[in-house]
Amino acid sequence: MRLPFACFGMICCAFGAFATGLSAQEPSVGGLTPSSLAPGFTGNVTITGGNLAGTKQLWLSFPAETKLAEGIEGNGTKADQVVFAVTIPPTTAVGIHGLRVLTDKGVSPLRLVMVDDLPNANSPGNNTTPAMAFALPGPCGVDGAVANQGLQYFKFTATENQRLAFEVLARRIGSALDPMLRLLDSKGREIAFSDDAPGLSGDSQFEHVFPLAGEYLLELRDIRYQGGGYRLRVGDFPCANTAYPLAVQRGATTAVTLAGIGTTPAEAANVVVPSDPALTWLPVSMKRPGGLSSGFSQVPVVDRAQFLEQEPNNKPEEANRVDIAHDINGRLDARGDVDRFVFAGTKDQSVVFTGITRQQGSPADLNLKLLNKDGGQIAIVDDTGTTEGVLVAKIPADGDYTLVVEDLAKRGGPNYAYRVAISPAVQPFTLAVSSDTGNVPLGSAIALTVTTVRNGYAGPIELAVSGLPAGMTASRSVIGNGRNDAVLTLHAAPDQAAGVLHGLKITGTARVGDADVVDTADFVPALKARLANMRFPPATLTTGFAAAASPAAGLTWRAEPPEIIFGKELSAKVKLIATRGEGQDEAVTVAALPPQNGLPPGITAAIKNIDKGANEVEIVFSANKDAPLGDFTAGFLGTHKKGDKTVTLPAAIRMKLDAPMTVTLDVAGAKIAKGGELVVKAKVVRNPALTGPVVIALQNLPKGVTAPEATIPAEAAEIEVKLTAAADAAVGAVNNLEAKATATVGNSKFEVKSASATLTVE
Repeated sequence: MRLPFACFGMICCAFGAFATGLSAQEPSVGGLTPSSLAPGFTGNVTITGGNLAGTKQLWLSFPAETKLAEGIEGNGTKADQVVFAVTIPPTTAVGIHGLRVLTDKGVSPLRLVMVDDLPNANSPGNNTTPAMAFALPGPCGVDGAVANQGLQYFKFTATENQRLAFEVLARRIGSALDPMLRLLDSKGREIAFSDDAPGLSGDSQFEHVFPLAGEYLLELRDIRYQGGGYRLRVGDFPCANTAYPLAVQRGATTAVTLAGIGTTPAEAANVVVPSDPALTWLPVSMKRPGGLSSGFSQVPVVDRAQFLEQEPNNKPEEANRVDIAHDINGRLDARGDVDRFVFAGTKDQSVVFTGITRQQGSPADLNLKLLNKDGGQIAIVDDTGTTEGVLVAKIPADGDYTLVVEDLAKRGGPNYAYRVAISPAVQPFTLAVSSDTGNVPLGSAIALTVTTVRNGYAGPIELAVSGLPAGMTASRSVIGNGRNDAVLTLHAAPDQAAGVLHGLKITGTARVGDADVVDTADFVPALKARLANMRFPPATLTTGFAAAASPAAGLTWRAEPPEIIFGKELSAKVKLIATRGEGQDEAVTVAALPPQNGLPPGITAAIKNIDKGANEVEIVFSANKDAPLGDFTAGFLGTHKKGDKTVTLPAAIRMKLDAPMTVTLDVAGAKIAKGGELVVKAKVVRNPALTGPVVIALQNLPKGVTAPEATIPAEAAEIEVKLTAAADAAVGAVNNLEAKATATVGNSKFEVKSASATLTVE
């Protein structure tokens, strides 16, 4: 059966950020009517929620025309409802997309919305017995919610030999519902069911060919009897798990189809992938020949070429010859299927094979093995929890090697597609940001927590924000040596334009070896937490965040200076200076952010509150002898409470721990005559936290040559030292002349030496 290519369009990234203390005026989206949108839809969409007054824009993660609907009294001024006139291009891909509402108070958190080419219907909610079953009007998508310990029933008529597909979207759209779907005949006998369809994060999906015409029932319930919302799809769509191949090369023409039950045999459609470097994912949706409804997935856009396996390749002599400059895509078509790929390796070559399946909807749980030409095993790896394993190998000798790919439990089928991404090194770190939305008060800031998972790299990661508009700035934050998080702040100017949506991205850059490695932060953990701990949030919607200006809180503060330098057994001071609005005269409590681990080891901060009526406080940072050197970020949170109003003020302070000082020795001509004199110069560069005098002593002078100790005053950086050679000074050269610099701060004594210099006595 041929599956024609129906729609393959570009999708924009959704946005996200974490704000310390979300604004009470932040808009939120609860529901919309119609509950799902359709390709080619033109009409009104009603959105319900909270704080919707002052609505400026409806943002969708796919190209569409949206504007406030006209002719509706008070539209755009009501807190609980707003209506938009929406026009959706007919080429829009079926699938799970994103929606936000922007008001003059900020932007709403990301909400998932379904674009579906099945007609919409709504469950009445009272269809809790077979006798009360809701009659489906035909192929459709039904939106509803199952009550705690409840069941819902749906009835429909099938024709003889009709093929129908059934699926429930619940876990995939962030619902807590863990669905089970049963197909019953007119006498209530079960003829098919689905609990956890493989690869669909716990959702239900199956297809059935009806041998007899007649009336049938669907029963839907939560397998845990806890309840939640859902979208039930009934139609002629192919039951898709993922796109195949599981990645497409940027700027290339690629044959793309779907992997899943009822999607084969399928003829792939050629897709011209845009070369846009900003494009990272494309949605995919397809229909059966003559079909009315689509199966859907999405596919990442990558820079590497993609190889597709050619069967048979089960036996060693059948292995596909591959170039490991390409990634590998394949399908474990049947139970026990084993795919083999042979490649030429060179001695000491590093190769990393990363399995990709379940995060893109495939149920395959890969087992990867690397064999030498004699079949001897070099390395093996299976999964690491919910993701596939990473096989890291160093090629022992020139020659051919074979990568063996199979399912850990020997399973297989048309939905068991996989990709093996190949690279010369493991990604040294990945980043996540703690939410998807940032509403920045005018004249003030919000805090974002950026965390890293390190893979063998322990050095600093410089954070940056791209897409910032004029008037909005980000702190110069860094995840320091050995640290796994840092606070990043976004600040909005007092005159920042409100009601404007800004799509931003957070990136981290590190120098690893001889190359700069860059990673874009996602907010997968934040979406999981907000969307009922869904297993795999849509990857198309997780790599950016939405920011907008929100109303001023009245109280602001700043750190002066915003960046400090000190070092081991040294200290530095920062003033937190508040500007109070009318009536905001209570104390501002100050705390580290995050509270449990806000400072690097060995560093302490003498935190004080800004007293009631006062405008500033001084914080002293101190480092002990074990504190690490390098760049770090310290986060602070100020909190002002008066009555029922609370204002929070974040600050990110960049700190550098450096050596106490360095000293250099300039020996001029480097020659001194017996009985003569020579003036040399010592220069010292102090750590800003070391401000006192520095004593210079020359060491390893030639025999018969002397020089007095000299003191560089606190306000100076260099001094001249006179060397005197006795008449009987030893003739010759010394190669280890040094200047030792000594300084004292409190009870701590610091000593450093210059590089060695050569001095010749003539």
